Amino acid sequence: MEPSPFNPKWYSHKFHGPGLRYELAICIQTGDIVWAYGGLPCGEWSDLRLARDVFIFGLREGEKAIADRGYNDPNFFDFPNGNNDGKKKQVLARHETLNRRLKQFDCLQQRFRHDLYLHPLYFHSVVNLTQMMIDHGETLYSVDF
Repeated sequence: MEPSPFNPKWYSHKFHGPGLRYELAICIQTGDIVWAYGGLPCGEWSDLRLARDVFIFGLREGEKAIADRGYNDPNFFDFPNGNNDGKKKQVLARHETLNRRLKQFDCLQQRFRHDLYLHPLYFHSVVNLTQMMIDHGETLYSVDF
């Protein structure tokens, strides 16, 4: 995946190597996957830049998404603030449960050895399969919000 010689546009500081960035959103009430986008180089695309590219245009006026501090834009995102935001923390924890389910598919967890243009297809396939599993009884835990 990483071109030779080293190109910083691919570098993921989180994983200390090349990577692609994706974003997912789940419904706060149902836990269903409602948004999947990405497949862009980690070094060039931060979480916030990726969200500003498309996601924020899907929000209604005055609507905000619950996110972690990587999405540091209070106009479109709301964050847990201290101990009083237990429900928001539960929403983010449920999202991490979804991320773990996606990583059970090795094509997202290990080195991708196919043509780069195929990775977003694999990613969206995994997202669709995971949503089908949610639809057929393997739901994420509920959060009363």
